[in-house]
Amino acid sequence: MNFDFRQQPIKISSAVLAVFLGLLIGAGFILCTGNNPITVYGFMFEGAFGSTASVASTLRWTTPLLYAGLAAAIAFRGGMFNFGIEGQLYVGAFSAAIAGVYFKGMPGVIHILLCFAAAMAAGCLWGVVPALIRVKLGGNEAIPAMMMNYVAMYLCDYLTQTFFLPEDTFGQTMATELIADHTKLPKIIPPYTVTYGFVIAVILVILAHFGLKYTKAGFQISMTGMNSEFSRYGGIDVNKIRFRAMLLSGMTAGLCGAVEVMGITWRYESGFSPDFGIEGILSSLLGGNEPFGLLLGALFMGAMKAGSLVVERSAEVPRALAEVIKAFIICFVSARYLSACMGLDRIADKVRSVICRQTKEGGGRAHDQ
Repeated sequence: MNFDFRQQPIKISSAVLAVFLGLLIGAGFILCTGNNPITVYGFMFEGAFGSTASVASTLRWTTPLLYAGLAAAIAFRGGMFNFGIEGQLYVGAFSAAIAGVYFKGMPGVIHILLCFAAAMAAGCLWGVVPALIRVKLGGNEAIPAMMMNYVAMYLCDYLTQTFFLPEDTFGQTMATELIADHTKLPKIIPPYTVTYGFVIAVILVILAHFGLKYTKAGFQISMTGMNSEFSRYGGIDVNKIRFRAMLLSGMTAGLCGAVEVMGITWRYESGFSPDFGIEGILSSLLGGNEPFGLLLGALFMGAMKAGSLVVERSAEVPRALAEVIKAFIICFVSARYLSACMGLDRIADKVRSVICRQTKEGGGRAHDQ
């Protein structure tokens, strides 16, 4: 049976309530460890926003999630489930590193654009197989895409070890040589590792918002994801749109890998990604698969990552707790029948109506006085 992903609009109130429930369940786990939830969450907030270094750490972890999340959102909006983002960003990172190391004697801007182009082409290419399986064979694209993640990681490691491993690197991390200095992305908050990759990601999110909302191609992608049968009756070539959405998603994922190489590691390293692909998918779901919603979703996930690192050092609570909290939040947000089963929308509407009524009554009494 084929998997047909359809857009499930998420209200802001439902997302906020899901975050609250996730934090509430996380507080229960913290109590089980013998710690005070208020203290732990205080450390987490301080680690995410308490200083310039904390904000820089949050933005550093937010950056790859914006690229990976945008890749997921584009696929979702086209009715495709791109579970291969991790593999696509790996081949993108490898291609960007090779272009940055071996294409020498080029002007800085041209060389940077070449690295980006190589990464996008590799990510696009890695999305072809699952896309063809879906549109030509009528199969499920999610499983082949996920399996190709492992092919990508091991293939990049093999090529690095066999052909691109520098001399005298025994006992060190399997990695290529460093890319050229002029291809390294500048930092926007020196000396912290927040580069112009973050700025580029925000620009891409803004362009994606206007492209999906105000262009013909964006409308076709959105309509295909919302209702493929209706789109066919309306004259849209659904398979072509799905194929293009998957390739565009792969290009964005490849760009994620390039930004990591050019801004953080400065070379391709084996295992450089701590599941950015999955984290990006979660960020997209948390943001309702909307570009501007993704900004908030990725920022929240980045803050959780940065805060959890401080919590582990300060409160001796394992950083895996943050992963548990994120998992519960995404379960609440993405469950298809969440509103029907738990009545989140009704609860949120009642809370909103009570607040509005109390505000009006308070304003009326103040006016009478």
